[in-house]
Amino acid sequence: MLISICAAFVLLYTGAEGHGAVTYTEEALRDQVTDLPGLPAAYTANQFSGYVNVTSGSIFYWYVESQNNPSTAPIIWWTNGGPGCSGMNGFLEENGPFRPNKRGTLNLNPYAWNTNANMIFVEQPVGVGFSSANSDSIKYGDALAAKDNAMFISNFLARFPELKQTPFYLSSESYGGHYLPTLAKYLVENPVAGLDFQGLLVGNPLTYLKFRNYGQYATFWGHQLLPKPLWDSAMNASCFDEDSSACNKILDQMDEITQNLDPYALDFPVCTDDESNLRSGRHERHMMQQTFSRANNMRQKRLQAYFPIDYQSCEDDYTTKYLNRADVQKAIHAELPPNGRWDVCSNTINANYNMDDVNAPMMPVWSQLVEQNLNLMIYSGDDDSVCPGFGSQLFLWNMGWKEQSYWKEWKVNGQTAGFETVFTNGFVYKTVHGAGHMVPSTRPEQALALLTDFLAN
Repeated sequence: MLISICAAFVLLYTGAEGHGAVTYTEEALRDQVTDLPGLPAAYTANQFSGYVNVTSGSIFYWYVESQNNPSTAPIIWWTNGGPGCSGMNGFLEENGPFRPNKRGTLNLNPYAWNTNANMIFVEQPVGVGFSSANSDSIKYGDALAAKDNAMFISNFLARFPELKQTPFYLSSESYGGHYLPTLAKYLVENPVAGLDFQGLLVGNPLTYLKFRNYGQYATFWGHQLLPKPLWDSAMNASCFDEDSSACNKILDQMDEITQNLDPYALDFPVCTDDESNLRSGRHERHMMQQTFSRANNMRQKRLQAYFPIDYQSCEDDYTTKYLNRADVQKAIHAELPPNGRWDVCSNTINANYNMDDVNAPMMPVWSQLVEQNLNLMIYSGDDDSVCPGFGSQLFLWNMGWKEQSYWKEWKVNGQTAGFETVFTNGFVYKTVHGAGHMVPSTRPEQALALLTDFLAN
């Protein structure tokens, strides 16, 4: 008995400055990533990846410890949106510590969110990316995602018990505007043993489809992309409250005018490489467009490119190429999906996601969360028209909350980074000037500063 107990825990020493000695379970050590292809030698923080079982299947995760003092750093759990898209997109293209390049190696990200935080990136719901579902007839929706993700967190903490009672935050973007508040509500009502749940931050979230629909075209108008007579026609015909053939023609004209712009980052270049037009991050954006089209009972909108990392608009297929390498999959303990390749999004999950959930307003959920003494933030890149700041503002100022501080400038390196409003209930709303839908990739330094402010509460 003594031998089996001792074998369950192994003392691992790392050479990275500030890491010290950490005791890991044997199960955790089986997930340790020790020889990641293309990783620069300068990166020494511990990382782990593998599978955690949940009710509906197994969720694939990639956990990177903080590069500074991981034993005292908070935990941030990250998922991407879609619905049905992989958190590896965020990990390898947004706020993770490294990013694939065209040479097949990894570039270090100086503005990684794990600079001073332990980061857990997940592929959920089950069936996304490397994650696996235990049935072909799963009824995907917000409630199932919340239940499975709560079980993931519980089982993850069992695998990494040293993280219990560590401040724990949820983070996401886009459809994370549904994932996060519903998961937070579930965690409040069904506490996880050892979890010190402190709050959440979500970027460019979907809060209510009606607000989003108006916000898309209002953002076009605010960016001086539409002529005044056309905008006046839409407003006079109440096109954002009613569905009519006249309004469809007006909105079609607006779509035609803006069709060659990136709706996720209006001021940034689009990818002109047709061969990679559906790769990686662009595929995730396509999922969101499909979701909105079905939820609104609209025709399919033309797929647009989006602005990825480092102002290189065709770079995002590097993620897909990297994660489909056999040596990479071996290093991260990943198993090939049934279709034989890793894809950033699941068409099946997206097409079968509960449309009642997509249409549901999140206001009642947020009303409950602000009563829980949690650290809560929404941030919006003001260059995004798909889940736009206009929509977030409609949501916020329809809640009836009172402002403690109103639309105050915040800066990074002496430059205006955006504007912040704090409500008396503690809720924080920040804009990120010049950022697109994927704030950490389009304004990485500002995104890290925003996170640092958030964690400092």
